[in-house]
Amino acid sequence: MKTKKKRNARAPPSLSDVDDQSPTITKEVEDAMKEHQNGNYTKALNLVEATLSRHPSSALALAALSFCHLKFVFFAKHSTTPVSSDDGLLQLAETFNHVKEAVDSSKRAVHLCPNSLACWFFHVNALFKLTEYDANAGHEPVIEACDAGLAIEFAPEDLATEPRIEEFRTCLRLIKLQSKYLIDTKYLENLKNEIQELQERKEEIEKRAITASKNFETPELMPLPENKSKIKNLKKVVGLDVDTVERQVKTYWNDTMTKDQKKDLLRIQIEDLELHFAKNKLALKVMKQAVEYATGAKNWKFTCNAERFFDAELTEEHMKQAVHLFDSVCPEFLFDSLWDTVESGKWKPVNVVEAKKMLEDLSRNEGGDKDFTKQKWPYCDDRRREEIINKIRAVLRPFVCMKCFCSSHLSALMKLILEMLKKQVPEQLLMEYGINRTLLSVCFLDISELNLVLEFLDGLASICGLWRLVLSLAMEKAIGEHSIANYEKIVFNEDFSWVVFDKRMLRGELMVPNDGAAVTSSADDEIELNDDEYKDDILDWLLKGGTTIGEQLKQWTNLREASRSQGKELCKIYEAELHRLLNICEKKVQYLRDIKVWQNLESICVKEDKRREEFGYEQLSYKYLLSNQRQIASTNGNIFELDILWNILREDHVDNEIKLWIEKQIDEMDAKLYKLDAIIRTTTINMQQTGKKINAVTNYDYRSILVPLLKSFMRAQLEELANKDAEKKYEAVEEALLSEFRDLDKKKKTDKGGGNARQGQGNSKEKNKKRDKINSLPEAHGGDIPPNLEIVGPVAIDELEQDKWKLLHVECGGERSKNA
Repeated sequence: MKTKKKRNARAPPSLSDVDDQSPTITKEVEDAMKEHQNGNYTKALNLVEATLSRHPSSALALAALSFCHLKFVFFAKHSTTPVSSDDGLLQLAETFNHVKEAVDSSKRAVHLCPNSLACWFFHVNALFKLTEYDANAGHEPVIEACDAGLAIEFAPEDLATEPRIEEFRTCLRLIKLQSKYLIDTKYLENLKNEIQELQERKEEIEKRAITASKNFETPELMPLPENKSKIKNLKKVVGLDVDTVERQVKTYWNDTMTKDQKKDLLRIQIEDLELHFAKNKLALKVMKQAVEYATGAKNWKFTCNAERFFDAELTEEHMKQAVHLFDSVCPEFLFDSLWDTVESGKWKPVNVVEAKKMLEDLSRNEGGDKDFTKQKWPYCDDRRREEIINKIRAVLRPFVCMKCFCSSHLSALMKLILEMLKKQVPEQLLMEYGINRTLLSVCFLDISELNLVLEFLDGLASICGLWRLVLSLAMEKAIGEHSIANYEKIVFNEDFSWVVFDKRMLRGELMVPNDGAAVTSSADDEIELNDDEYKDDILDWLLKGGTTIGEQLKQWTNLREASRSQGKELCKIYEAELHRLLNICEKKVQYLRDIKVWQNLESICVKEDKRREEFGYEQLSYKYLLSNQRQIASTNGNIFELDILWNILREDHVDNEIKLWIEKQIDEMDAKLYKLDAIIRTTTINMQQTGKKINAVTNYDYRSILVPLLKSFMRAQLEELANKDAEKKYEAVEEALLSEFRDLDKKKKTDKGGGNARQGQGNSKEKNKKRDKINSLPEAHGGDIPPNLEIVGPVAIDELEQDKWKLLHVECGGERSKNA
């Protein structure tokens, strides 16, 4: 069915080179190029596109099309139109489209004709232009395309008859060298930006973690104003007088509660706890989670499984690669000797003239000590030099303290110092007396030289992100652990049916040292309390609380969710740092391989220099020797060495120029290597820091939510006991009053025959006594019920008895409602 539907459609051309061998296509492309040479660029582009519409598989036409698009890009680059203007922005968009079309056309051309050096040349140029207009387009594809073009082999006769072959090859090699240089230049800068970006992300995550932790801690430890307002409103709604309740509880605790009852309060049965929170599903769920976890783990500390945040297989693979590479390129570090030197008190400016004289005198004294560092140096009073020396020392301190100053850094710094010192002191003396082996030699330098040393160290610190790391670690130390560090000690009994607070809380030790263990030990049983050790601190702790259990549970849930989110973000950062470490190690392996090539070429020149010192030796030029080495490299297939040798030999250089060029390249490679060493060290420390942050945000202690739940239960228990005790007291007072009223009633009947005045006086006294009894009742019960102001004059006993019942009803009923 598909063939019938497409039978009228034009069949796709074959991928053979028949079209490109057609005289028609060749003539059409040549005509288009003539228009191009005459300045008719748009017409030339249209002609090539017309040819491709008839012959879409023509690699020749596709290469010509790429060339035409690149010509538009070239003219746009030299345009005087401001880029910020509307016309400039429109032109930039059109230019970018030309670049993409050039890349696409040349890519199709090399696909159709992979053995065409010209097609690869156009493709390389298009890819190189793309890197200028697209920030995401790297130079790696450019180098790969260059290698593909340079790998094409030609017969000797072709090379002899076609000079453009070598011309194309030369261009490809130059573009490859330029691309490699740009990659190396941007690589370190990109690493610097990446280190800073990841460090900023970690700091932002840590701030959010601290905020989430504080939001969870605040309701229990320090009520916020809005929490206080909510509690105040809640009191108004339920008519609850907390001060009265607390006063009642404290009275019961101090006057009635026995020491055994106080000890029993610290023991909570799990079943009772479940019944207490039966109507609060979230509280019951959290409580059961805590108990279930601690029962199995025998500890309250819980770590969320951070592995689920990682791509486990990919991370494991990267870790294996990183460990293998890291072992082979791990920077060497000498901590003790460097730390002793940096912390030495000899960092003062030296009088170089006198020091030189001392060295010469010591040199003449054959029996003298050859270690100049043990001599008394001729220091001088130069405040400007001393100020810069102290700055250098201040930069060295964090490098050494954090173990980021490696042997490669020491070698590079000492080389810089000695190059400058040789201008003032003979190198032989410097080496003979060990000045070339100590950082204290910096004290010999003048102001301009000291500034160069400081610039070297500042540049190294900047490229590896040292200052940002130092600041981050200092902030962590200042803030401390943002999670709650100390919790009340609670353990299960032997059969895990009870949870028990530490008995030492009764003598005011609310936070005793503990490791979070959730099981009792023999040491717990051995703790004994004397009668005079009991304190009321635990009562204040029980009655303290800034918010409801519901809000605390909500904060707990929010904390867990925030921690999971932050854990995922930090794990992504850890993976990025791991990938960076792997990439840096790979880059260092590459640089070590490359520097060996340069050092091998240098050794060829050095060997020739030594042979020239021999008598009767006919010297050979470096160019001749390196040409022979190029043939060897060609046989071995060492592309990098071939590129280097081609770059050295493409122009005529005398031996000294070749030698200096090689030395310069080795120095540049050394600089790249010691910079990578610094980045490897800081990246390793960053990964350790990230790992700690992951642990910090994914670690919990179930006591942080279980203790508030237990406190709520204990407080309810204590209030209930206090209420029952108050009710007993009320009943005792009630019984005493009733008994008194019965006695008064009997006395009234026996005194009926007495005088009125005397009776009235007696009644008045008895009434006053009764009124005092009644008025004293509220004070004994907390002082919250005012006296009945209607009882002020002579009243009948029946009326008084009626008011008494009303008052007792108000008191007892009111207290019950408050404690309900």
